[in-house]
Parts: sequence; structure tokens; C-alpha cells
Amino acid sequence: MTFTISRAKEADWDAYRQIRLRALLEAPEAYGSTYEFELRLTEGEWRARAAGRRLMLARDDEQRVVGTAAGLPGEDGDLDLVGMFVAADVRGQGCAELLLDAVVAVAREDGAGRVVLHITDGNVAAARCYSRYGFVETGRRWPMERDPRLTEIELAYPVPPER
Repeated sequence: MTFTISRAKEADWDAYRQIRLRALLEAPEAYGSTYEFELRLTEGEWRARAAGRRLMLARDDEQRVVGTAAGLPGEDGDLDLVGMFVAADVRGQGCAELLLDAVVAVAREDGAGRVVLHITDGNVAAARCYSRYGFVETGRRWPMERDPRLTEIELAYPVPPER
């Protein structure tokens, strides 16, 4: 299977809404937000989210949106990777790496020195995916704001110069 990664446009709002809500249902412990909260967002709020140039969508051969990731300006010139999700039925086929490549490209365009993300302690599959890509733990950990019983772990990836 091949995947196409594109930057979302406002018109992609409903496809993004569907994949985001799916992510929140399938892996609620992995995100700082909740399905219930985001279900209440208005169409205008979804359109605004989709219109940002840093939101990536992954489509499969049938043009179904099967993954998403976003890069937001972070602290100290970093780019924060947020909301990464790949549908279970296409995991292990290279989609995650392509999404990460796209977010790293945005980081490079923005002049960011690193891409930084947070994973929930115990999310072994995500940790393995990011480690394979080259992310390493920074040593920073803290209780998740939404659920202090969960611990977030910070990982970082140095943005290489363009080849």
C-alpha cells in the first residue's frame, strides 16, 4: 500500500474531524484532549484547525484519510509534534514515517532546531515508532494535565539540514 501525505486545507475539515475523533476513541490515554470535548467543537473550529499549514493528512490508495499529525510552534525555536495518529489497519506499512517526514519538513521550513513530542508512559508502540525514526528521550517527565495519573514523557528529534 502507498500513502500520500498532504497539508490539510480548510475543505478537509470533515475528514480531519473524523480521523481525529477516531484517534481519541481508539487511544484516549495518548492525547491531552478528549473525545467528548472535541465532539462539541463547531464546524468553524474544525475548519480553522484544518486550514493551518502545519496539519498533515495521510491518505491510502483509496483516498481514505488514515493518519494525521500536526506541527505547532514550540518553545526555544522547537516545533511541537501533536495529534499524531495512524489507523490500526495500516500501521507498520510506512505511513507514520511519511507523516514524520512531513512534519520534519515543516520544522525545517520554520527554522526549528528540533521536533519535540510527548508520549504517555507505557505507550510502547508509539515509543518504538518514534525511537526508530530517531527521537530520543530528553529526560523531562510530568503528570498529564488532563489525567495526572498518567505520565507524559518528552522526546526530541534534531532537525537535520536539508540534503
